Amino acid sequence: KFEEKYMQKKLIALAVAGLVSAPAFAQSNVTIYGVVDMGISHRSDNIVSGVKSQTAVNSGQQSGNRLGFRGTEDLGNGLKAGFVLEQGFTVDDGQSRTDGVWSRQSFLTLSGGFGTVAFGRQYSPQFNMVAAIDPFGTGTVGEVNNLYTLNTRLDNTVAYVSPSFSGLNVTVAHSTNAAGQENAGNVGDTRVWAISPVYSNGPLMVALNYHQLKANKVTPNPTLKVWDLGATYDFGVAKVAALYGKRDVSATVDRTTWMVGATVPVGAAGAVLASYTRAENDVPVAADPRSSQWALGYTHNLSKRTNLYAAYADISNKNGATASVGDSSNAGAGYQQGMNVGLRHRF
Repeated sequence: KFEEKYMQKKLIALAVAGLVSAPAFAQSNVTIYGVVDMGISHRSDNIVSGVKSQTAVNSGQQSGNRLGFRGTEDLGNGLKAGFVLEQGFTVDDGQSRTDGVWSRQSFLTLSGGFGTVAFGRQYSPQFNMVAAIDPFGTGTVGEVNNLYTLNTRLDNTVAYVSPSFSGLNVTVAHSTNAAGQENAGNVGDTRVWAISPVYSNGPLMVALNYHQLKANKVTPNPTLKVWDLGATYDFGVAKVAALYGKRDVSATVDRTTWMVGATVPVGAAGAVLASYTRAENDVPVAADPRSSQWALGYTHNLSKRTNLYAAYADISNKNGATASVGDSSNAGAGYQQGMNVGLRHRF
């Protein structure tokens, strides 16, 4: 039965490659992959007085649901061409994402001994860094990005990822317009330049990200700068994490955010997740808006691909701050307390 299912999966992959275009038959490998995540959420304590609590069946709480196709072709002489096409959807109502068919990711790669060059819509180096450090992996109500501002994906991007030099990898990326097709004359296009070195050696991982955003041919035209620094260390009994970021919100407002967290194994299949995050906006004249969040969660592997999860988070907003407890696919809608329970399957 295992061999029969394996052959069926390979045949489906070949059929999909044939539908894309005739040259796709030259692919040396095509893989179908995805995530199906469903659960129940409860949110309460809305910022707006009088708004009642909310209980809902939601999809994509721990990870956004997706269906993806990944392929590679060996070109010889150490070169490989590859692609990723990934679409998102919601399981509770069977709908696709409204921002495009392949809006999660869609890019083409060329790789070799020099590293990898990728062209298209991709995760930003900042997002990849933060997702690797956050104990909640930027998912469930415990995600650090309830407070930590992220530029998650970049359109029209050329990215270079270096080979590993004794554990050090460097990603450099440039987007000619980070949020959509380029405009006529490139007026107003949001240009992004990014660099992110990551060092990983045994139990230690240290990462830095810097990127800047600038609207092209627009006056006034300030350059908005983002700095992120983070690290994890696995002691065996617990993996600790720390993250610090500073961001230009506008020409006059800066935002500083930091997080400390831990992942504690429980037996061979479980882990307790915990984090504390604080964010503060430095604004002129008025009192600085600030938010803090503490989060606690648990995940339990039923197999290598399927896990149960539960998470709770509580946000405190001061001086007009408006952070709320969202999750990987669902907005917080002004609620300052939230809980998720659910089941995630990866294939």
